[in-house]
Amino acid sequence: MNKESIFRQLELRLAGCSLTADALSGFSAMAIADSLRQKRSIISHHLNNLHREQRVVKVNSRPVLFLPVEALRRHHRLAVRQGDYASIQALCAERQDSLELLIGAQGSLQESLRQCKAAISYPGAGLPLLLRGPTGTGKSFLARQLWQYAIEQGILPPEAPFTVFNCAEYANNPELLTSKLFGHAKGAFTGADRAVSGLIETSNGGVLFIDEVHRLPPEGQEKLFHFMDNGTWRRLGESSDERSATVRLIFASTEDLEKHFLATFIRRIPVIVKILPIAERGQYERLAFIHHFFRREAQRLHHDLSLDSEIISQLMQETLEGNVGGLENLIRNICASAWTFGQRDDGVLEVKAGQLPDRLLMEVPFTVPQTAERVMIYREGGVFPRVSGQHQEYLRLTENICGLCEELAQENISARTFDKLVYQNLTLYLDALMNKESPRARQDKRLRFIEDVGKAIAAHYDLELNAEFAYLTGRYLTSLPLTPVEASPSVRHVMLRWLEEAPGLAQRVAQKLLDVVNNKYDLLIDTLDRLVVAAIVSNAIDATSGGKVKALIIAHGYSTASSIAGVANRLIGEKIYHAMDMPMEVAFSDVSRAIVDYLQHTDTRAGVMVLIDMGYTKEIADALLSVIHGPLVVVDNVTTRLALNVASEIALQKNIEQIAEEIVPLNQSRWDVFWPAQKKARALLVTCITGIGTAFKFKNLMEKSQLTDFDINIIACEYTRLKNSRMAASLLNQYEVIAVVGTIDPQLAGVPWVGIEELLGEQGYAHLSQLLSGYLNDKQIALINKNMVREFSLHNVVNSLTILNANKTIGHIET
Repeated sequence: MNKESIFRQLELRLAGCSLTADALSGFSAMAIADSLRQKRSIISHHLNNLHREQRVVKVNSRPVLFLPVEALRRHHRLAVRQGDYASIQALCAERQDSLELLIGAQGSLQESLRQCKAAISYPGAGLPLLLRGPTGTGKSFLARQLWQYAIEQGILPPEAPFTVFNCAEYANNPELLTSKLFGHAKGAFTGADRAVSGLIETSNGGVLFIDEVHRLPPEGQEKLFHFMDNGTWRRLGESSDERSATVRLIFASTEDLEKHFLATFIRRIPVIVKILPIAERGQYERLAFIHHFFRREAQRLHHDLSLDSEIISQLMQETLEGNVGGLENLIRNICASAWTFGQRDDGVLEVKAGQLPDRLLMEVPFTVPQTAERVMIYREGGVFPRVSGQHQEYLRLTENICGLCEELAQENISARTFDKLVYQNLTLYLDALMNKESPRARQDKRLRFIEDVGKAIAAHYDLELNAEFAYLTGRYLTSLPLTPVEASPSVRHVMLRWLEEAPGLAQRVAQKLLDVVNNKYDLLIDTLDRLVVAAIVSNAIDATSGGKVKALIIAHGYSTASSIAGVANRLIGEKIYHAMDMPMEVAFSDVSRAIVDYLQHTDTRAGVMVLIDMGYTKEIADALLSVIHGPLVVVDNVTTRLALNVASEIALQKNIEQIAEEIVPLNQSRWDVFWPAQKKARALLVTCITGIGTAFKFKNLMEKSQLTDFDINIIACEYTRLKNSRMAASLLNQYEVIAVVGTIDPQLAGVPWVGIEELLGEQGYAHLSQLLSGYLNDKQIALINKNMVREFSLHNVVNSLTILNANKTIGHIET
């Protein structure tokens, strides 16, 4: 028996089951295994997978119970806000009122429902409430739900009436309309041969819902607001004492208030709530309505439904006339067509794209792949995709990422490795989709929009990201299935922790992109999607190796800085400098705030160079060190010549401290370097007395040993620069230097040195263990040692690293 069959059994059992210990005893793994005649181990495996997918909750009683989430929400009105509960009592404590179960209660209706609850529960007769919105938005339905809510909460007695009156039915007969509402005395008009009670009188103690109240004539509005003020009225034709009643009034209108109502009438309605059309309620709520209406039809037809996913895709995009009501009628029409012409087997009705109305059928692609996703709608259960085609690949991706989250939580992999593996799984997922998606998916207009937004945001943050970043993001977001798979609470916790600890710039870029795209298309974005997009951005940023040094010119005067920056930028042929003019009357604190705002939105890992005309070195450092991610160099006495010399070096992507050390002194300017006070990245420095080229060969070979997978950077350094005390201090300020590896010891104070031949010799593991024992475990060190010896192959050792003692090293490799 497969997982889905077990889940269906759980849903069917819970539908008519009370939430008591005795009634729920059949929901343990052992009880389910016995009833289905399956091995307990198999049932436990499937139940734990369902729990990980958040489709069942665990009640940690004895024995542990597994209860389906949607059935708890639908049949027992429980919120189910977590995956595990200590007891049945703790689970039942989350019982919801009927309004919290409405589609949109935590979304577009949240504020509206808050106002409605306040109006209906106000002491006395409540507060008059007007529901505004286009036809079909659910105003009548909401009014009835408010009446039920009032009874549930004890605001009204169980026998309280709910009366509906539509003013449009009597709009052409004001006298009859008034009579219907307020009643009439015998002889009040021709044909009034007896006294009749009005709806206000018969609604005493309950709720009167007056629909299309804008059709109420002015005299009717006047009588009604008299009742709203005093709770009294007279029947039509009466002149005796006034009658009284306690009635909660709910009005509904589709029209403009100012055009159709007396100002005195509107003033007496303190709570006016707008109900949004379905086009403005978001993709998530539209999808929920689609599932709800299909499930209701499944119940009417006494058949589960198997839908082409293309049907849901079309309904998600259709401009609906009649809003929610129009959607309900459209779905009923589709199901009626399927019932008449479709195939019915084993209690399942197939609903195919061909059953769509003609105007929607024209939008369906001529060819739909055989592997196209189908969606099951169960009468007494949830909505689940059949695992095939695109959805199968998505499930595989989510399972892999959830597995990586568990590995990360157990510290089996580093955050950097996790990031890379998420990225690798994403590219495999997108490659697999190429052969399984429908032709229409490749023409999705959202794809181009997301790509354009990605490029624009990268430019906004001054990032030189490759085109693959925007493409991968667009392909992933447009491939999301209609029914997302949520991670378990523990896995989601790991995801959120990773998102919090991810590089700040990657997080900001990813979140900005998702905000813009979601504002346009309202995609169903969850924590997993945020993680994937952040991983795409993080990898794209890493691929740029930090980019160029960011440079600013600050000078007193209205245009001094702009003039120098303009000349330098034009002569270099690209924008190197950002200018900050500082008029004499402007405080430096105002200028520093502007600089901070600029740098917060740029990639500063390569460093920031500030050229200023005079002073403020300490103030600049104090303001900027908390927002940048690389070294800060402040240079005094800026001139056009200095700006040009520095700009030419930045354009060549020279190191910021190298520029300061070699170029600034030539211009007789003073400079200072500062480093941000943040957690330093770990690093091994590799060097060779023969030059930087050999050091880079060391670096490349050592990186292949998997050191970088454990968040240890390999930095190639020129030997002569390491001997320079200022440059050495710069590296020590930037990194937590674990050791220097090379051919000759540069004698950095407090930093151990090990020769490259010792690392590759017989005592290589011992040397590595001594260096890395505070950072890695024995198993990880052994792996790195093995990889390092392998990567420094005989060819590389003899031909590339000729300064080594070849006989010593070859002997170790051969063993």
